[in-house]
Amino acid sequence: MRLFKPMMLSLAVVAGLSIQTPAMAQEGPSLQGILASAKIAGACGILDQMIDFQKKTQLEGGDKFVSRFWYAESARMGLSVQEMSEQCNQAIEFYQRAWDALGAEE
Repeated sequence: MRLFKPMMLSLAVVAGLSIQTPAMAQEGPSLQGILASAKIAGACGILDQMIDFQKKTQLEGGDKFVSRFWYAESARMGLSVQEMSEQCNQAIEFYQRAWDALGAEE
């Protein structure tokens, strides 16, 4: 799993997905939870591509831009960059489990 991924949807939704009551755990994830996770996972993938692009192209000032963007996004959501990255990783893992459970092909 890649370390950094972005948010277009509030990470509060992802945090809500990871906090389940025992009853919710027995019922399984809601359709809304799955959709929110899929949206966040996709958004995280976009920011991950920004990082990969900069690594490959080494645009002048690109490292600073990517770093500032991540710090601004994480601050906007009240998270550290590490917390935001962890939330992205959780959303992507959740999405992959849901994808696998549906027997979907890549």
